[in-house]
Amino acid sequence: MCGLQVTNLSIYMEGVTIVETKVLQELIFKLETLSGRVEAMYQELDGTRKPYLTLREASAFIGFSMAWVNDHKFDIGCSTVGGQVRFKRKDIDWFMQQEYYKSKTPRRKYQ
Repeated sequence: MCGLQVTNLSIYMEGVTIVETKVLQELIFKLETLSGRVEAMYQELDGTRKPYLTLREASAFIGFSMAWVNDHKFDIGCSTVGGQVRFKRKDIDWFMQQEYYKSKTPRRKYQ
């Protein structure tokens, strides 16, 4: 006997699988879609790994204007390379943690 097993989607024969064309096409489409999503996520994450940020990137990172970041660059911590200001991502994180305030009493709601 050759070990034949029949299911509703496939036929299994000793290491050989026969899959319906429609099912195979759906799987290929799903894999291509997944591959595109993974690639997009990887590129997004790759961009966040930069240890040094420009003034514009630092501004976008913390959500303040470029003028505010430029005015507070020495409080945050920065270096100047070739006339360009660069910030370390970890210095920005540290600065934001130092400035973070959390009230111990709940906020009053004004009516």
